[in-house]
Amino acid sequence: MKNIVRMIVCCLALFSLSSCKLFKSPAVTKIQDVKVVSITPDKSTINISFIVNNPNCYKLKLDQLEVELLNKDRHKVGTATLQKMVQIPKKSAMCLDFTVELETRPVVKMVSSLDQKVLFFITGKGHGKVLGIGKKFKFDKPYELDLKEELMSIIPKFSTNGQSLFKITKTTVEKIGIGETELHIHFIVLNPYGLTFNFKGFPAEIYISEKLAGTGNLKNQLIFNENIYSQDGVMAFKLNNLKTIWGAVKGAVKGEIRYTVKGKVLIDALGMQINQPYSYQDAIPANILELLLN
Repeated sequence: MKNIVRMIVCCLALFSLSSCKLFKSPAVTKIQDVKVVSITPDKSTINISFIVNNPNCYKLKLDQLEVELLNKDRHKVGTATLQKMVQIPKKSAMCLDFTVELETRPVVKMVSSLDQKVLFFITGKGHGKVLGIGKKFKFDKPYELDLKEELMSIIPKFSTNGQSLFKITKTTVEKIGIGETELHIHFIVLNPYGLTFNFKGFPAEIYISEKLAGTGNLKNQLIFNENIYSQDGVMAFKLNNLKTIWGAVKGAVKGEIRYTVKGKVLIDALGMQINQPYSYQDAIPANILELLLN
C-alpha cells in the first residue's frame, strides 16, 4: 500500500515538473496602438493597446498585469492595472486595452522639436495560469507617440475644450489723423499647457459693419515657454477714416461699435512654422463722438 502511495506521489511530482517545463510563458508581442483620448492643462489621458500571446496548447488565465509608462530617462510617468481576469484561448493572441492618465506639462516637455513625437517605454509584469500552474512574465517595449495633430489643434486655434486662450481685454483709439486712425486691440494669450512657442505675427483685416475698414498686425512678438502662463499683447490697426466713421455711426445707434478681425496667426513652435486662419469679434462701447475725442 505504501509503495502505491509513493508511486502516485512520484507520478504527481513528475507531472508537475513536466507541466512546468511544458508551460510556456505568455508574452506581449506587439504594442498595437497608443492614442490620445484627451488633453487638458492638468491631465492627459491615453489608451494603450497591446497584443498578449498564449503559446500553450491550453487556455491561459491572465489574472495579473501591471503596466508602467516610462519617459526617455526611464522615470515612471503613468500606470495602469488589469481590472479583471482575462482568458486567452490556446495558441491564440488577444489585444488588451489600458487607460493611463499623465500630468500634461511634463509630457509637453518631452515632445521632440524635430518631429513632435514623445518617446515612451511601455513596461510591465504579469501572471498567468495554465491547468492551475502559474507563471510570471515581463515586457519592456519602446513606443513613439506622435503629438503633432494634438498640438496643431491647440496652438494656432487658441482654444482647448471649448475654452478660448485668446481673450480681448479692451479696444482703444490711439491716434486720430486726417487720412488714418490708429486702433489698438489689447488681448491676453493663455498658455496653460506650458508650451514653448513664438507668436510672431498676426497680419489681419478689420471690418466694421461688415465693411473693410483697415489692416493691422501684432505690435510686438510674444515668446512663450513652460514658465510663462500668459502674456498681454496688442494688435495695431490703421483705419481709413471715411470707411471707419461711416461704419461706426451705424453701430453707435445701439451703443456700441461692432468689429470683426480676420487674419492668419504666424507661430513658430517645436520646429514647426504654423500659418493658420483665425478671426475674432468684439465691440467698442462708445459713440462716434467719444471715439474721435478719446
